[in-house]
Order: sequence, then C-alpha cells, then structure tokens
Amino acid sequence: MAKKSNTHVKPKKKMKKSKKAVLITLIALLSVIALLLIAGGVYLKVMLGRMGKIDPNDSGVSYVTSIEPDPLEPDFSGVIVDDPVEINDAVDSVNSIAIQGNTKVITNILLVGVETDVGSRDDPTNYSGRSDSMIILSIDKYHKTIKLISLLRDSYVAIPGHGYGKLNHAFSYGGFDLLAQTIEQNFRIKLDQYVAVNFKAFTIAVGAMGGVDIVLTDAEINEFRVNHQEVPVKQNEEGLCHLNAEQALYYSRIRHIGDDWGRTTRQRTVLQALMTKAKGAGIGTLNNVLYEVLPYVSTNMSESEILGYIANSPAYLSYEVSQMMLPDRDEWYAVYVKGVGSCLGLKDPTASVLALHHFIYG
Repeated sequence: MAKKSNTHVKPKKKMKKSKKAVLITLIALLSVIALLLIAGGVYLKVMLGRMGKIDPNDSGVSYVTSIEPDPLEPDFSGVIVDDPVEINDAVDSVNSIAIQGNTKVITNILLVGVETDVGSRDDPTNYSGRSDSMIILSIDKYHKTIKLISLLRDSYVAIPGHGYGKLNHAFSYGGFDLLAQTIEQNFRIKLDQYVAVNFKAFTIAVGAMGGVDIVLTDAEINEFRVNHQEVPVKQNEEGLCHLNAEQALYYSRIRHIGDDWGRTTRQRTVLQALMTKAKGAGIGTLNNVLYEVLPYVSTNMSESEILGYIANSPAYLSYEVSQMMLPDRDEWYAVYVKGVGSCLGLKDPTASVLALHHFIYG
C-alpha cells in the first residue's frame, strides 16, 4: 500500500479537479451480459458471434483463466458448507490479510471504463488508455444481493513492476492482467473476469437502450447549463429527468459536485438506472442493444461463461443492490507525488481493506 517516503503530505482538502475528460463507464455487465437471457432465443448464437472483434491483449498480456459460473441458479438454503471465508481482523498489515476470491456463492467481476486518447475517442475498438472507472460487481447468490464497489482512480498504490502510482495507471501499463494484480496486491481481492467499455461503447449502449431515467439535483442540472451541454428537463417535482446517451455520459463525468466521490456515485446511479430500465424493456430493444454493443465490449469471458450468466440473469435483476466506495470520504489523506501528481492515500490501509472484505463476504 502507499508509503509516505519521498512524498509531501498535505492537509486533507478537495482533490485537484482534472481538466481532462473522464471517460466512463458503466453499462458493462448488466446491460450487456446479465440481460442476455431475456434477449436470447434464436438470436443468442448470432449475438455471441459478434463478440471477440476487439483484442485487449495487443501488448502481449496473458489473461487470468476464469472460473465458469454454475449453468443454473442453485437453491442455496440454510448454511453453506465447505465455502468458508475467514477474515482475521487482528492482522497488523495489508500483506497479512488473506487474499479472497470467488466462492461457491460469491462471484466478483471488474467493470472498467477506459479513458482513451483525445484523438481516438470516437473509435469504439480503442482500449489503450487508463481505467478511470473501476467498479467491482459482486454477485452474492446466497444473500441474493449485488454489491457495487467503486475503487477511486487516484488511489496511491503499488503497481507490480512499476513502483508506486495511481490505480488507474495500471490498465494502461498492462491491461486487465496488471490491473487485477494491482488490486490483488493492494486490496487482497483476486479478480478473474472483467468487462470494459470505452467512451464510444458507452454512448452506443445507452443510445440503443433509448436513454436512461435519473433523478437530478438542481446543481447537477446547472452543470449541464454552465458547460453548454443539452440541459435535461425535469419530468416531475422529484427531479426525474430522461437523459440521452450524451447526457448520461456527461452526468457520469461531473466532478465539480462532490469531487471524485460524487462522480463515482453518479456512475453507480447510471448502472442501477440501466438495470431498472432493462427489467421492463422489450425483447426487440434488448436484442438491438446486444447487436449494437457486443462488438465493442472488451472482456475475457468465454462464450460458456456468458451462457452461465444468461441462465442466472432473471434472478440477478431481482437482487437487492448496495454500494461502497474505497476510500470513503473519511478514510484518505492527500498525497502529492512528484511526477505523479495529487493522489489519495489511505489513513489506515489495513482497516480499509478489511472493511472491503467484510462488505463483500460478510
């Protein structure tokens, strides 16, 4: 985890706002994969055949072999035997915390929003860039919950083979394999599967879904206005707005309200809104989403793994959803590192990682 040597620690304050566009995010798994059963039928093989056109392994990175999910949703009743997750709260360092991975009832998948270079952001096949949005999607089939954990991009971490730096740099250095190693080393969570989208894939997906409905505050609506964006229109007194693809992307990028914590909260809000809309979408709409988006989604899942999620998707869409951010607002201090910039250091890395494990496995 972060070391304080050769760094200058500043008092806790707002992080410097990035001037670069933050590319997001989020339709990733549940609008593309977990919905496949509803959209499947005779079109399933055609849809899956459209995958695999993007090679996220151009740099020669070898990806971790994935664990295939059960083909059908099992009935987990009573105590789960032979599936223990022991969390030792008495450890005194991150390295002493046992690494946790998938279990019989819990599957963790990394959702990645990739920031591509300015000149190539209209290319939906370009995945060379930093992972500016990282969300662990944790599916708990025993408690019937889905947990969304945002890992903040500016977290100061050890990157294997590259010293210390920001978490979002790992993907640009070595793709998912290095990012997964970085998360495993610093947060003691082993991730085997990922789904990534870039700027263009996000807008294609949200557009194919016909936009998304989200409750916006007056301050969020004003962000559209002052930055010369198409301003969302309130549909009721609660502030419910219908966002098209470009508006949803801009909403996911807002950092002036709540800094990166507010931004990651908005990303998860978009994901949940897409899940809600998918529940009531027709077969034609979902088939269109799949047909338009699958060629541009980067993933290391095999066809058989996707089929496993297809069988379980109706159950997953009914699960209760909870959220977490790491670090949380009271868990960090500002670190300035020469050559890296402003970073987030964890006040108590051991306590933060244990809290993450309890949230996922507790």
